[in-house]
Order: sequence, then structure tokens, then C-alpha cells
Amino acid sequence: MNLLQRNLSILFIGILAVIVGLVVTNSKLALLISVFIALLSFWKKENGILFLLIFIPLRPFLIAVNPGYKVIGDAIIGLLLIRTIWDSRKELRKLFTFHHFELAFFAFAVIGVLSALITDVSLKAIIVQLRAYFLFYLVYYIVKRMDFTSEMIRRMSYTTFFLAVIMSIQGIVEKISNKTALMPQEWQEWWLSPTNRIRVYGLLKGPNELSLYLLIAFIISLYLLKQVRGKARSFLYVGMTLMGTTILLTYSRGTLLTLFAFLFIYVIVNRKWRPFVKLSIVAIVSIGLFFGVNQAADLYYNHYLTGEDQEGYGNDNDSGSKRYKNAFSEETIGQSSSSGRLYYVKKAVEIFKDHPIIGTGFGTFGGAATLAYSSPIYDDYGIETNFYSDNQYILVLAETGILGTLALILVSYFLLVVTWKNRKKFYGPLLSYLFIALIVGGAVYNILENDTFMMFYFILLGIVLNKQINKEPDSFI
Repeated sequence: MNLLQRNLSILFIGILAVIVGLVVTNSKLALLISVFIALLSFWKKENGILFLLIFIPLRPFLIAVNPGYKVIGDAIIGLLLIRTIWDSRKELRKLFTFHHFELAFFAFAVIGVLSALITDVSLKAIIVQLRAYFLFYLVYYIVKRMDFTSEMIRRMSYTTFFLAVIMSIQGIVEKISNKTALMPQEWQEWWLSPTNRIRVYGLLKGPNELSLYLLIAFIISLYLLKQVRGKARSFLYVGMTLMGTTILLTYSRGTLLTLFAFLFIYVIVNRKWRPFVKLSIVAIVSIGLFFGVNQAADLYYNHYLTGEDQEGYGNDNDSGSKRYKNAFSEETIGQSSSSGRLYYVKKAVEIFKDHPIIGTGFGTFGGAATLAYSSPIYDDYGIETNFYSDNQYILVLAETGILGTLALILVSYFLLVVTWKNRKKFYGPLLSYLFIALIVGGAVYNILENDTFMMFYFILLGIVLNKQINKEPDSFI
């Protein structure tokens, strides 16, 4: 108990320090606080993982308030890695033991880097893209070499649940207030199209990122339901209802696609549908609250934003329903073909035909690096400089060609094997959802660059393979 209290005290001190940096918006102070948090993580690796679960989802908000927090995730992961190497100094073999999926992932990286060098991509751009792909792989590398107790897993689950509730409440307030409350001033002044204006962006600064995060937190909450009784269960159900409502308020078709794909595959493989009956009540209440929040948003818009105040604050909630209904309409497909997703699929195929073996390299087509440094091939293919591919498959095809695509297929195959072997474990449903979301989500997101999603996936993957190697019992209790 004393150890638990001490660990919670360390966590509280770290959170309090970050809050100080949000009040005193000095970037140098935030930088020092980030280093301080990283040092606390080095001292106690378990708290480092908890800090990541808190600060990675909040990172866009933290940076918006104080840019000095930009390094907080990298600093924590960097010192956790150093601590891991130090702890294994007498068993160096552990540091160089890799799963098959890791070797395939390394091969994918080598192909992308070599091709980028041939295409004359700048070294800075290559590093940015490698960071986007491998930063949270390092979390997996660290977690796989840690000792996890059931108590630690419970703490991680509760941390995720409480933060998800906070982010859900903020999202609901954001919706009702038309993005005029509980958001940084810079975000309140965004110019957004009517379709995007009605979507909740949350503290993650993106509706798709927020909805994926909340859906993962929702599934994690199901594990907590098995551990509690009485009023605590009611509290969990309330929190899950808030998450469900906020997921709907993001109007994220991609997240719902991953959910439906998971439910379809899960029922077929496990032949179990009764567990979803109780959850249908949560879904119904969430839908009811969703409509209630929309009505409250309309009321706020009509009665509290008047005249000049309404300029730039659209609240046409019909746009939200149209977003779902018209996902596959002729108009949507036509727009996508001329300037949207399908247009960039055509461009990716065009690039692939010219560079079929190893592509044009990392940092050349619609990824994190091209947003920062553009691309040396854009002028050749008439591509605008600020586009994001929103499709992991076309990005990989264009940047790494046949060999890189085959390497990533191998990664997927080995991850599928891990998922199948562990499908009946207590963490099987979550592991299955994350794998399915990785595969399905890759068609509509640059999923490998989604920090929060990849953090959860790599943490769970590290725990799963850690237990598998050490032949530990799979009980959550």
C-alpha cells in the first residue's frame, strides 16, 4: 500500500507540474517540466507508461497552450529507453531479441530510407518520417521488457477511463458552445467548413483521432466492469455513455467503419452476440444524449450567439446527418475523384507505375514529413504541397513500392498470428479490435502516424508478447 501511495504521489506531482506550465505559459518552463517528467519516468518506469497514457492524448492541447510541451512525449520515451537498456546491461541478449513482425518492420524502414536517399529527400524529412513510424514502436520495445502486475494493468485502465471521461465532457461542452468554451483561443478562431464545424475536435485536435481514442477507452472500460460492483459499475456505465455520445459527435465514419468491421468479425469468429445486448442500452442512451446535445447546441447558437457573433460559427446539424447518409453518394464520389481521396489514389498509382520496386521513399507522398518539408516529387506530378494522404496503403505503395508493401504485408501477417493465438485471452477482444482497426483504418487514415492509436496498440502488444515469452497467467485479477 505504501508503494502504491508513493507511485500515485509521483503521478500527481507530474500532473501538477504540467498544470503549472499551462498557467505560466513560458516555453522554457514547459521544456524543463517535460525533462522533469521524463526523469520521474526514468526513476519509475511504470509511472512513465502512465504519464504517456495521460500526456500523449493531451499533447495537441498542451502544445497549443504552451509550445514547450512539444517534446514531452519524446523525452519520456527517450529516458524510458535509456532505463530499459540500463536494466538489461547484464543481459544484452534481451535487447537484441526481436519478434518476426519487428524484423519485417525494420525491412520496411530500410526500403523507405534507401529509396528516399535515391530521390534526394532531405535527411531532416527522413528523420521526421522515421519518428512518425517508430516513436511508439519504442514504447512496445520498452513495455515488452518490463514486469507487469495485474495492479499495474488496472491502474493503466483506470487512467485511460478517467481521461476519456474528461475528454468526453470537454467534447460535449465544445459542441454545445460552438467551439467557444474549454478550448484554446487559437482553436476557437479556426475557420472550418460547415461540415467540419459541427464535428467535435476535442483536446486531441481532430475528430477522427478523438473518436478512435474514445472507442479504445470504451473497450478498456469493459474490462473494468468485470472488476467492480455496486455504485462503481454505475459510474463506469455513465462514463461509457459519455464516451459513446462524444464518438457520435465527432461524426467519424472511419471509426464507425472499424467498429462495425470488428463486431462483424468478432461475432463470426467467437459466435457470441449476447455480451452486446447489455451494451445496446449504453448505445441507445448515447444516441439519445447525442440528439439532446445537438438540441442544446442549436439553442446556444440561436440565443447566445447573435449578429456578428454568429459569423464563422455555423451549427447546421443537418450537415452531420448528411455526412453519414452521403458517404457513398455520387456527389461525394465525384468530389473525391476530382480533388479528394480517390484523386490521390490515382496519383499514388501513377507514382507507383514510375517507381514500382522501391517507390520514391519516405517523405515524398502525403505523410508527416511532407507536411513539414513538402516533397521533391510534387512538382513532377502536379500535387499541391499541403495534402495529407489519409490512406496508409496508397502512401506505402507510392513511397516504398512492391518491396515495401510486401514488408508491411509481412508485418500484418505476423501481427495477425499474434492476435489469433491470443484471441481467447482476457485482452483478446481489445487486441482484436486494435488489429482490425489497424487494417481497416489504414484505408481511411495514415494509421501508422496516429500517435494515440499506435501508443495503445504497441503498449498492449508489448504486454501480450511479454506474457507469452514469460508464460505468465492471463488473468486480469
